[in-house]
Amino acid sequence: MFFMEVGKESAWKMLKKLIKVISAVMIITIFSSNVMIGKGRINNAITAEITILPQKKYQKIEGFGVSGAWWAQDVGSWSNLGEILDYLFHKEKGIGLTIYRYNVGAGPKYNNVNDPWRRTECFEVAPGKYDWNRDKNAQKALFEAVKRGVDTVVLFANSPPGRMTKNGYTSGDFWGGSNFKSGMEKEFSKFLCDVAEYFIKKGVPVKYISPINEPQWNWKENQEGCHYTVEEAYRVAKALVAEIKRRKLKVKPSFIESGKWFDPDYTFKMYELLTNDKEIREIMDHFAVHSYWSDEFDKKMAKNFFDKTKFKLPLYMTEWCQMESGRDLGMGGALKLAKTLHEDLTILSVSSWQHWIAVSCYDYNDGLIYVDKNTHKYYVAKRLWAFGNWSRYVRPGYVRIDAKSKSDTDLLVSSFISPDDKRIVTIVINQAEDSKNVKFKGVENYKAVKIIETNEKNSLKEIYKGPKKDIYTLTPTSVTTFVFSL
Repeated sequence: MFFMEVGKESAWKMLKKLIKVISAVMIITIFSSNVMIGKGRINNAITAEITILPQKKYQKIEGFGVSGAWWAQDVGSWSNLGEILDYLFHKEKGIGLTIYRYNVGAGPKYNNVNDPWRRTECFEVAPGKYDWNRDKNAQKALFEAVKRGVDTVVLFANSPPGRMTKNGYTSGDFWGGSNFKSGMEKEFSKFLCDVAEYFIKKGVPVKYISPINEPQWNWKENQEGCHYTVEEAYRVAKALVAEIKRRKLKVKPSFIESGKWFDPDYTFKMYELLTNDKEIREIMDHFAVHSYWSDEFDKKMAKNFFDKTKFKLPLYMTEWCQMESGRDLGMGGALKLAKTLHEDLTILSVSSWQHWIAVSCYDYNDGLIYVDKNTHKYYVAKRLWAFGNWSRYVRPGYVRIDAKSKSDTDLLVSSFISPDDKRIVTIVINQAEDSKNVKFKGVENYKAVKIIETNEKNSLKEIYKGPKKDIYTLTPTSVTTFVFSL
């Protein structure tokens, strides 16, 4: 009827005008309600509330760290070693890690270990005799790391020296079975304590000796490793504790560096064996596990076990990397590290978190920094900076406090308070490909805030410092640290 009255031409003109009006209204509606159209759009209609409860406290943080395995024996001789170490351990130039894991080598007899980066030099030249000039490049990297603020050194062994293994090889049994020679428990403990005493005399802050690494796996080639049965690992643990006590060393054992959290046949059995032994329990101040092959469900199942144990020890996560082929130097790898770190801190309440190799030359997602062995050029991955959102600001002695974002599952939140209660550090991971608005509840007594961001554009960059705001915007696929102060 309408078209008949005004004519076809006029009707068509009016229809086009009507379509333009309707389109404009739709666009305004979309933007005002912030329906997400493309990466980076801010959702102004929804502001997620993050609730922090400083009075509800969990674990004390002992520190964050990294391993010197598979790189320090080469990179330790490079002219740019200092620059690389600054990224890892310097609090202002880098991410301020405070824990360094020194690999006590067992080489040189291997089965099919052709990669020189996976070979080590053993200090022992004969039973009880040592050449401390060996492994000089790795030693240099260790000493330089200590100069940059490392206050905790862990001496860890992947295998006993060859004379203490069944087949004489330090890469494992040829078929992947147990390779520790029965009766060598005391000799192995003396060897490790001798190495500890050497470094302590050099001024190195050795806090822990870790004799066994991922003992449940069937090591046989490609790197140093040794499979232990539960009973064998327990005997080594008892011998090391006895030797530490005999010498009155001011170090503690780190047991058992199990390869995964949810492993009732190994992780759980070892925990019960060790903690039920009074001699071991009175010197042991944590239980160490690796986060490989462990998703959120596995960690919750492990937590359920640890919560029900008779004797409770702090948990340390002492080795993890992404374990995927390729090199992701961007935010994809950074977010995977951040999520793993977040889960370990909040589900398992680990007190210490230590990444696997710091420096990689491989086409693999295992390094914080990548290097070219020929040119000595290096490339810093975003995962290093994401790690720094915790390690540079959550310092040893901080305590985790309760923090939740109930309204937005894309956001992962962890929060920590300083020993003097003057600072609250909150890290928020935005997993979404869109910006998010957030507000905080529970930090009313804190007047100022500093915001540090890691995303595709920024690498642990301070983007704001000043009075608190009512609402903050998180950029897409980012890790953001909020430092609230009085």
